[in-house]
Amino acid sequence: MTNEEIVEELYWSAHRANVFTEFSVRVNEITKLTPSRDKIDIVEEVYREFRSNGLIPTGRVVTHHQA
Repeated sequence: MTNEEIVEELYWSAHRANVFTEFSVRVNEITKLTPSRDKIDIVEEVYREFRSNGLIPTGRVVTHHQA
């Protein structure tokens, strides 16, 4: 999987969990605070945060660290 495909899959997971808007807002907040960070790292961080808070149900998603 490419980084773009992974980002798309993580956003899709947020959409399926009905938290797409909140997910996007959080990604944008972190991006503004740390603009030099890679987008994929930020999206994965937010995805892990949402999963650990129970906002996105557990399911297998490949991250760029696993690909």
